[in-house]
Amino acid sequence: MIDNLADIVEKVRSGDATAFTTLVNGYSGYVYRTAFALMHNPQDAEDIVQEAFLKVYRSIGQLQESYAFHTWLTRLVTNLCLDRLKKHTPTPVAEISYSASSRDITPDWDQHLMVIEAVKQLNIEHREVLVMREWQGYDYKEIAAMLKIPLGTVKSRIYAARLHLKQILNNSGYIKE
Repeated sequence: MIDNLADIVEKVRSGDATAFTTLVNGYSGYVYRTAFALMHNPQDAEDIVQEAFLKVYRSIGQLQESYAFHTWLTRLVTNLCLDRLKKHTPTPVAEISYSASSRDITPDWDQHLMVIEAVKQLNIEHREVLVMREWQGYDYKEIAAMLKIPLGTVKSRIYAARLHLKQILNNSGYIKE
């Protein structure tokens, strides 16, 4: 990410365009990965990236503490994704084609795709907490704070998400009991 993040955020808050470019360059990959994990579509994720940084530019003055930027950004991106998922069905993704040689390079590619397809079947509340925990590495307290829900709700959603994911993968033949 960015060294001296609090300083960069303060400069952005004071209108420094160069600092904003630094912020965008430093966090656009993170925002894309977060959006893609929730949306499962590259075009939707790219739209979320643009929308997120537009919101950052317009509302960074509302950020109470500069050191909380990362958490604030994550919540903003998550909310944008949830809003889009509630309003619209995601844009269909073109089929992925890959050659035998690319399959040889990544032998677990088929399993990886199967897990992604299974995660897509989870409801948004379960997908959201599972992605934040397993792919983004947040702990339960951080997730609760970012989503503004009780810690117990985070734990129960993660438990339910894992259980449902296991059932989906079991039914697909990916795992056996």
